[in-house]
Amino acid sequence: MELDGRKLKDRAMAAMSKFKHNMKGTYYSIADIPTASVQELADFIQIHPDTHAIKKSLLGNTYTFFRLNLNNYRFYLETTNDRILQLDGSLNGKELVTYRSYRDSEDIYTPVKLS
Repeated sequence: MELDGRKLKDRAMAAMSKFKHNMKGTYYSIADIPTASVQELADFIQIHPDTHAIKKSLLGNTYTFFRLNLNNYRFYLETTNDRILQLDGSLNGKELVTYRSYRDSEDIYTPVKLS
């Protein structure tokens, strides 16, 4: 049986990434640090009554841009067809989260520290 080095490397990288995300979630839980995933934040931003949303049709695709300023939190979200393209969040000017779908797609459910 021949081992495919690329498949083996991809599987190892996926396992380490999953382990890292699980450890981060466990640490935040033990330390009682408030967290949310990118997906949870995006859902919250989209349904919050104070969110300002703008829809634009660009090159035949519909994009929605959301902005939410809540207390000292600032969020910016871009979506298309319910897919998160970009999410930025800060608290008192300190960056909490920067998500880009083209580079961070595997991190959509990873806990993000909210303090």
